[in-house]
Parts: sequence; structure tokens; C-alpha cells
Amino acid sequence: MERRGDAMIEKKDDARAVSGTSAGGDRHGGLQGRLTDAIVSGALAPGTRVDERGLAAALGAAPADVLRALDGLAAVGLIAVRRDGTRWVTAFDGDRARDVVALFGDVWIGSVRRTTAVLHADDLDYLDELVEDVALAVRWRDGSAFGDGLRALAVAFARIEGNAERAELVGSLGTLLACVARRAGGVFDWSDVRAAVVRIAVVLPGRDAAAMRAALIALFDDVLPGIVDRAVAPAHPLAAAS
Repeated sequence: MERRGDAMIEKKDDARAVSGTSAGGDRHGGLQGRLTDAIVSGALAPGTRVDERGLAAALGAAPADVLRALDGLAAVGLIAVRRDGTRWVTAFDGDRARDVVALFGDVWIGSVRRTTAVLHADDLDYLDELVEDVALAVRWRDGSAFGDGLRALAVAFARIEGNAERAELVGSLGTLLACVARRAGGVFDWSDVRAAVVRIAVVLPGRDAAAMRAALIALFDDVLPGIVDRAVAPAHPLAAAS
């Protein structure tokens, strides 16, 4: 019989793998993060054709893992798939970035509705640790760690729910959110971000799905749009070379 502590460790490893922060960086989640960074930095510029075998050789990864990572980036608009099956790096505009970030919030809230009221004590400990990671990123005004932390937290909810498909989706959508946070450069109103994260930390122990949903809606409606605006401003185009 599986012990709850073991299940918690497995969920934590899964969340970090999808967020690209686990030691298993050759998994498709870690590859998504590396490829996103390459697109954001300009190493893979808009209009560049990408091939999973060539990338696999360059990254020291399995072609199947690279292909899954590219499919994830296609889901958020960073990669376009043409009729002939070839894949190309796309330019990413502000409207599409806002749509994807909003969808990320919707999918995350879907997990919250199904899990918050039935969280076990070890689930809460696990989530509290991830929220603390986000709070530390805010304290240090680290946009990259903030985006990665939100992605890991959303994936954790889906893993606790036991919904692998939802975890995969929020992992892909969260890749773009982390990209947006990096491109914003940490130059935005951190006081609003801090207040939103504190609200999440306060309501989580109460296992109140409605309160948690309200906290996430405030984050996605009142805080993240400003970060997206900063990321896609002319001086900081999302896919421009640094």
C-alpha cells in the first residue's frame, strides 16, 4: 500500500520536472524550459525552422522528448506547425500572451475546485513549501523564479488531483508564464504581487475552494496583466534577441 509521504515526494518531483527545475532535465518538461529560454534570448529567432532530431543532438536528449517539448510550445504559440509538418519559431504578440496566461489561470482554478476541500495534511505541507518558494522569489524580486514557482504550484494542484492531462497542460501553459515573467525583467509593481501571494498563503490552510479561487482570480485579473504588458512592451519584445 502506498504511503502518503511517498506520494507527496513523487508529486513534488513531478511538479519540478514539469517546471524544468528537477535533476531530470532531459525530460520533456525541462526541455520546454530550455527551448523557451532559447526563443526568448533570440538563440532561436522567429522564422527559424526547428527539427527534433537536430535539437536532440544539440541538447543531448531523445528525439521523442524533444518532440513532446516542441508540441508543448506549439500549444502556447511559441512554435508553429505547418501543413507539411515542419516546425518554426513564431513571434509572440501581447494578445496571444494574455490569452495563454488567462487560460493558465482557468485550468489551475479547475484543479483548485476539485482538490482544495479534500487536501490532506501532507498535501498542505507540500503546497505550503511551494507557496514559500514563490514568496521568496517575490522577496528577492526575481521574475524568473516567480514565474517558475507559479508554474510548479499549479502543476502540484493538478498532481494532487490525480489529473495527469491537466498537469501536462498547466506545465505547457506555465512555460509561457515563466517566459513572460523573465521578459518583464522584474520591473513591475512588486507590492501588488506580494499582496496576491500573501493572500494565497493565508487562504490555503483553510481548504476553502471559494476563497482560494478568489485569491487566484485576483492574481490573474489584477497582477499578471501588468506583468504581461511589461514583457511585450516595445523595449522588451517577447522573442527578441537580448
